[in-house]
Formats: sequence, C-alpha cells, structure tokens
Amino acid sequence: MMTERRTIPRIKVILPTLCWNQFRPDFYAITDDVSQHGIRFKSSVVPEVGEALVCSIRYAGSLETEVIRSGKQRFAVRILRAEYPLRLIAQNLVSLAQDQQVKPLAERAAPRIVPKDQDVVVTTALGAMIPGRVLNISVSGVAVSLDETIEVGTLVLIGSTPAKVSRSFENGIGAAFLSPFRDGEVGPDVVL
Repeated sequence: MMTERRTIPRIKVILPTLCWNQFRPDFYAITDDVSQHGIRFKSSVVPEVGEALVCSIRYAGSLETEVIRSGKQRFAVRILRAEYPLRLIAQNLVSLAQDQQVKPLAERAAPRIVPKDQDVVVTTALGAMIPGRVLNISVSGVAVSLDETIEVGTLVLIGSTPAKVSRSFENGIGAAFLSPFRDGEVGPDVVL
C-alpha cells in the first residue's frame, strides 16, 4: 500500500542562528528552510525531539521553539513564542529568501564592461556617502569596490542611479539597478 506524502511548501533561506537552553551549551546552526509548520536547521549539534530551545535567528529575532524532528546533522522546530509577531517574521524570512535566490555568476545574461570613469559615490537611504570604484557594469547592475560594508537588501544610489544591494563580498557590493539600462546604453563612457 502506498502512502501519499503531504507536500508542504518550503522556502529555502540560509541564516546564522544561535541556539540554547538551560541544559545545553550554546551552539550554532544554519536555517535550511521554513514552512508553515516550522523551521529546519543544519547543525553539528542535533537536539532531541521534544527538547525546548531558544533560537536567535539573524533578522528574525529570538524564538522559543520545540524540536519536532531530528536526524543526521539536521533538526526541525515548531515556534512556540516569538519576540515579534509571527506574520512579520514570516514576511521578513520570505523576503530574505527571495534576496538569496540570485542567479549564479555563470548564468549572467548581460555582458560586463569596465567604464573609463570608475570613481563613484554610493549613497545609502540614511544619507551616508561612501566613495567607491566601479569594478564592472552591465545593463542590469554594477559591482563596486568599497571600504565599508552595506547590508544585502539596502536601497542605494550608485552615483545618481537607484539600485538595491544584491550581494556583498570582501571590500565591495553587487547592486541591481531598480530600472535597468536599455541595450546599447552601457559602454565605456557610461556615467552612473
């Protein structure tokens, strides 16, 4: 006899997490995915089913949870209480998951060029002006070398061009333009 497995939509999101309870030393885990039933983690420490844990997930806050499944280097929890409303936490996690679904470098469709004038100022929504250097540019985005870090998801102006930080790397950012350029508008003489 075959049993039909329930298909529950799961959203892949990878975030660092610190977990603990009164009987166990603090340990780190990484979120694997979330669903309406809970959160699945990857970790070298695997708590027992039924164990209560506090899980502090970056960008989601602290959650009081109960372990509902455990296996080899994985465990899943059900959320019992949270410091923020669960609806807001879910919306934030979905948004972060979408931001993490960036195409790998090999799948880029638009060619990259290095402009003649590489100096640029990156302005954050809070008004911070950070000098940078354009590494490369395409019709859809730009890579900029910076001495300061800017969080993924931050809205910025690259020169006078609105963009959203889509990735962060050592000494720089990748940003997607909010309104991509048209083909033929990006060349060595482009000014942002």
